[in-house]
Amino acid sequence: MGKLNALLLAGAVAFGAIGSAHAADLPYPPAIEPMAPEPVEFGGWYLRGDVGVGATLRPDIRSTFDADVTVPNPRFDERSLGDSAFVGGGVGYQLNNWLRFDATGEYRTAESYNAVESYNSGYFNTPRDGSRSYDTYTGQVQSTVALANVYVDAFHFHRATLFFGGGIGGSFNRVSNLTDIGVGGSNTGFGYARERSGVSLAYQGTVGLAYDITPNAKLEIAYRYLDRGDVRSGAINCQNTSTCPHEVQKIGLASQDVKIGMRWLFADVPDVAPAPAPYYPPAPPLVRKD
Repeated sequence: MGKLNALLLAGAVAFGAIGSAHAADLPYPPAIEPMAPEPVEFGGWYLRGDVGVGATLRPDIRSTFDADVTVPNPRFDERSLGDSAFVGGGVGYQLNNWLRFDATGEYRTAESYNAVESYNSGYFNTPRDGSRSYDTYTGQVQSTVALANVYVDAFHFHRATLFFGGGIGGSFNRVSNLTDIGVGGSNTGFGYARERSGVSLAYQGTVGLAYDITPNAKLEIAYRYLDRGDVRSGAINCQNTSTCPHEVQKIGLASQDVKIGMRWLFADVPDVAPAPAPYYPPAPPLVRKD
């Protein structure tokens, strides 16, 4: 019996040695790569501030006159509004990683207004360009704008985000220092209009790029098309002439803006944690083969 137990023990040891030798020849198992962490949804209130410049588009201008005055074939031969700078701020709410809303207000510097209007100065049946007289206008237009906006943070690239947005609101527009100098025929004279202001519908469309300086501070640069509606001038009062049509001009206002802004988010935003190192299981013990 003792011999049988000894033989069985020797066989078990030999079998284990053979298995260990073969295991030493096998390659290590592949590393277990960790799964990328899921993006964490977040939201919260934020404040924003913006500065920028606006290239004002060529304005659409229309004139109206006293009901008892007929001006033959008037037209604007030249018209322009100068560029402006603006500064603004607002408050908003980040609903989730891709949708946010804010309400903003901005003050825009005055834009220089220049126009040349001509009309037939001969008889009413003369050709349209047979005999023209001209009026030159100068003045200033200034706007203060309030908007309610919505933005979609469409594409995320690590710390950068491409976004699109739009908004609607109102623009408080004012025309001031408007003067009229007549040239040609019996039109020589001078006129002026009192300051006039009004509120008009405004809307905007934006595309831009945001960069996370920190999880709660974001730097933005954006292009925006802004339509500020229109504004009417005061009636132009003439001097040095016996007749005056008391002209009122309606000026359309639109611009292409480039702006830089900052957003400060009041929320606990998780930072992007680095992926953990891949896990390698311990290597099996080496067994020397004789």
